[in-house]
Amino acid sequence: MNKLFRFGLIFLCTFFLYIGFSQTSTYAAAVGEQLKSPEEGWTRYLADNKLFNYGTIWEHRTDEKAKIPYAGSKTGGTGDLTFNFEGTGLRLLTSVNYSYSKKVAISIDGNVEYFIPHNQSVRDYNYNVLMYEKKDLQMGVHEVKIWTVEPSKNTLRYDYRLYSIDVIGELTNKEPIEVPPVTEEPPPATIEPEKPSNPEPQPEPSGDRAILVVTMTTGLEKEFDLSMQEVNSFIDWYEAKQAGSGRASYAIDKHDKNKGSFKSRKDYILFDRVLTFEVSEY
Repeated sequence: MNKLFRFGLIFLCTFFLYIGFSQTSTYAAAVGEQLKSPEEGWTRYLADNKLFNYGTIWEHRTDEKAKIPYAGSKTGGTGDLTFNFEGTGLRLLTSVNYSYSKKVAISIDGNVEYFIPHNQSVRDYNYNVLMYEKKDLQMGVHEVKIWTVEPSKNTLRYDYRLYSIDVIGELTNKEPIEVPPVTEEPPPATIEPEKPSNPEPQPEPSGDRAILVVTMTTGLEKEFDLSMQEVNSFIDWYEAKQAGSGRASYAIDKHDKNKGSFKSRKDYILFDRVLTFEVSEY
């Protein structure tokens, strides 16, 4: 009986240890939970890291209780913040409060989502609350932009506090590699036999052309000599993308500026890199 009792006791202890270990090893923080330290595989960057590009309305202070720096997005502005990271995952850790903003936007490579630091039931001190998470991104350099959409209407000082950012990978000052979309090549043209030379008078230009000047967010200007049909196609793409539909890039044929032995050369314009454009008909 004693041997049977000892065997049963050992089995139960082993079983509970296994269950506890399994739960610990598979646990992952959920949005809304406090995450005081980064989980395995994630690297934490505090809010005062030099690779974060803050707008003018941010205020940088040290949390006296947590003994870590934070950045406060002062109400009344857009709270712009940009940075790049190379990897596959991103987490934002903030504080939450009843007086904070109800809508803050985050864009990763032009894909916009939102998070809400406002929580009506929270009035106590808190920090490093997991506010936003994005995993399973394609490995590479990603461009991140954050801005406040709805400033707080009853704020005490800030729209929210940013404490830290966790990434699967690392922060970087590298720029994302622009990969043009893959397009199907048209079938080879049928070669017609040459006809006897009989020059025809060439029609006069219809005046149906324009110079399109696209100014990028970097300040670079790109100039294209296009037909009005091509210009109107570009404008239709831009307005559709601005309304939330369409492709992220637009290909403009360089026509007679095709230098070299290429069949064609195209310049791909990314929507979120366009600052303004100008059309001059002639």
